[in-house]
Amino acid sequence: MAYRITCINKAVSEDSEAVTDLGGIDGQGERWEMSVEEAAEALAAGEKFLLEDGALDAIDPASKKLLKLPSCP
Repeated sequence: MAYRITCINKAVSEDSEAVTDLGGIDGQGERWEMSVEEAAEALAAGEKFLLEDGALDAIDPASKKLLKLPSCP
């Protein structure tokens, strides 16, 4: 299964921000959400994670591409 990432949750401190959770809508129209740690494990197990501009090779909590996404509802 491929997970299309359309939203994030993040932690913000005085000097940084980092993604804590990823989310989106799956092929059946169901909302999904998982922690960065769960997503990294799923990626290592062969799952695919997609952004609009292509697949992710790694889950980086400080990724500028991910941090640009809106917050998950």
